[in-house]
Amino acid sequence: MTLQTLSFAAGAIEVAFLQQQGPDPFAATPECSAQIRDVASRIAEFIGEAKSTIDIAIYDFRLRDEAATIVAESLRSQAKKGVAVRIAYDHATDPGTDVSGAAPPSHLESDQKPIGTHSFVRSFADVAQVKSISGYRVLMHNKYILRDAASADAAVFTGSSNYTNDSWGLQDNNLLCLRSPQLVSYYAKDFADLWSRGKIVDTTGAHDTGTVAVNDVPVTIAFTPGESPAVLKEIVGAIAAARSRLYVASVVLSSGPILAALSEAVDRGLPLAGLYDGPQMDQVERQWKATTFGADKISTWQKVARHLVRKNSIPFDRQNTSQPHNFMHNKLVVADHSVVTGSFNLSNHAMGNAENVLLIADAAIADAYADYIERLATSYAVAKPITPPARA
Repeated sequence: MTLQTLSFAAGAIEVAFLQQQGPDPFAATPECSAQIRDVASRIAEFIGEAKSTIDIAIYDFRLRDEAATIVAESLRSQAKKGVAVRIAYDHATDPGTDVSGAAPPSHLESDQKPIGTHSFVRSFADVAQVKSISGYRVLMHNKYILRDAASADAAVFTGSSNYTNDSWGLQDNNLLCLRSPQLVSYYAKDFADLWSRGKIVDTTGAHDTGTVAVNDVPVTIAFTPGESPAVLKEIVGAIAAARSRLYVASVVLSSGPILAALSEAVDRGLPLAGLYDGPQMDQVERQWKATTFGADKISTWQKVARHLVRKNSIPFDRQNTSQPHNFMHNKLVVADHSVVTGSFNLSNHAMGNAENVLLIADAAIADAYADYIERLATSYAVAKPITPPARA
């Protein structure tokens, strides 16, 4: 396995960073295949260590080829051993008629997924309990796996990545494995809430927030939409408190309070750096221009964007099901010695989704994330835009 995993907190926290492999997402490369295989193998390894339960909450789960075989065999093998497997996934939403084929629905802002999750997850119905989670104009956007949640060996595998080949080989994502029964108890409560209701309501995730010590590393956890104010407070607070460095890597940046906090940081002379996904933010700007209150947001965004690098990913095209998706898909803030990560896009819409957010206060972990963001920004600052081949 070539996937590089960094270990912190005496091994209780592991972090891995993904970057698009190969300059052309339309060209298959050995490096891309290897990274996909490595992530699949790491997840299979995590699943394979379970003794009693595996609970998966995932927005997009559409593996194919070798990756599908690796993960499927691990899940099926564990089920045959008596491990109870449950998979909660986002219910396929109707894209509606309010958009063109080249843009995701305006109310989703980003992360619209192609068809396929329902059929892939349902293929495990013979060995696992599966349940789709629905919501009105919101997403079950989590990406986490809980292992043996009720035991002293409880662990969670989470991060920004969906479970697709493109997510693991072409997108920029971060993955975390945290071994902490106390931390996992918060995730277990969130999963139980989603599973029992089968839908997202305003109180989903409410009162499910706190700070635990993972081998002396403070980790704050919160879930939306129930704790959306707490999530926003943590992110804005981290940005406002930063005095030495500030990095952002986010597929979208449309949250008014977060943009305002970044703008204020620029005004006080704090170095701001990082990157965003270009076509996804182009879509957000189009939405803002279509409203009567978007001018101020556009002005603030353009001020912030001058300090960030644009990744020229391939624009989303719902009509082209074979098109690769190479988004800059992280949802990261590094502020001094703190890291904000998870499934939560830095957007207004994310506050209504079912999401999980981690704030990790540790200098070594923050250094690793800052280095990663710098590598991505350097890479995409010199990359040329990719032109999709013409469709036959």
